[in-house]
Amino acid sequence: MKKVLAMMLAAATTLSIGVTALADDITTLEDPTSSSSSEESSSESSSEESSSEASSSEVSSSEASSSETSSDATSSDVVTDVDFKDATGIAIGADEDGVVLGDDILEPGTEYKFPVSMIVDGKSVKITDENIKDFKFRYSKVSTKGMSRFEIEEHKGQYYLYVESRDTMTTKPVDVKYNVKLTPKSTTLPVFSQEVKFQYGYEEMGGDYIDSLDKGDTVEIDNSNPVITASQFNKIAKINDYKNVTLAGNGWEFTVNVSDESTKNLTHSNAGIKEVLSKFPDQDFKFFTFGAKPTFSGTGKLSLDVDDIVDDFDKMYTYRYADGKLYRINATFDADENTLSFRTNKLDNFLVTNELIKDGTVVTEVDNDNSSSSDKEENTDKNNPTTGANDMINVAVMAAIASLAAAGTMVTKKLSK
Repeated sequence: MKKVLAMMLAAATTLSIGVTALADDITTLEDPTSSSSSEESSSESSSEESSSEASSSEVSSSEASSSETSSDATSSDVVTDVDFKDATGIAIGADEDGVVLGDDILEPGTEYKFPVSMIVDGKSVKITDENIKDFKFRYSKVSTKGMSRFEIEEHKGQYYLYVESRDTMTTKPVDVKYNVKLTPKSTTLPVFSQEVKFQYGYEEMGGDYIDSLDKGDTVEIDNSNPVITASQFNKIAKINDYKNVTLAGNGWEFTVNVSDESTKNLTHSNAGIKEVLSKFPDQDFKFFTFGAKPTFSGTGKLSLDVDDIVDDFDKMYTYRYADGKLYRINATFDADENTLSFRTNKLDNFLVTNELIKDGTVVTEVDNDNSSSSDKEENTDKNNPTTGANDMINVAVMAAIASLAAAGTMVTKKLSK
């Protein structure tokens, strides 16, 4: 019996040693070598090397926006024991509508949130409050154009890059570049610096669509590509023997000659104008808004579709809203088509209401000197506010100059005596 027990004990000991050795072998296979990690985290890598090596300290936006990193950013496991001092960049995933930063043109005035994760040892690691607590993100604008919002923040357990441009109307996409840095809270030396580049604006109408047009065809304007370039206008004019052409969007048609027209943004909507709605809360309105307010060389006929309100409005009054005022328009009603038509050379902010408003009524006071300020890009970066040190230096310099000027005046007076 003792011999049997001894044999069983020996077999159990041998099995335990074998399992321990096997576990050590697996751990060794999964642990990356320190030399490989050192090579991947080189801070002197070029942008081309950054796009091919996921863990270099200068990570390009093209890599961060790739389909591979987009999937990694949303499927990474929660790991709280990873030290972000070894991080080499961030992976930026697609937003909930599939928009990819750097690949797709962002629409002005729209806020996007792109899921982000940290790249550590070439792998995507989910950012949590625990593993980010000793670090902070910094942002610096590289391009001349900035965003009204560009920052990484947590929302319901997930960290997102929030991006929003001003609600401006452009005729070509605007290039934007930011540097994103991860910095320990105990020092100003960044762990990594990554360039994020993308565009916002409106796309031009497709060339294939214009080539498919025949004489007399209506040119349909789509808000996904509402820009018609000067060369495209000339092509459309040529197709129509340089006679009037009908441009049409959601609920409107504009018939005009487009020969030799400059590039125009024809984006449009039926969004309400809040100033008008606040001024006349008891009235009903239908709005036809052309954000870019394009002006044409010649006068054309604009027709507004009122089929959805004709039965609800006892009367219909048409107005143009500009510079804070409402200007009455004598529109012609077509009972067969249920449209209101009038002549104009500018696609502006138009509205139809059920009650008469006096021509020239002031809706809101507008400073004409600043009325176009919304179209200007401001140099703002709310995540990097100034400390006030430069302002104090400027004040000191100005004070010194004033003192020297005063001293010079005194010397001049003495010499003149």
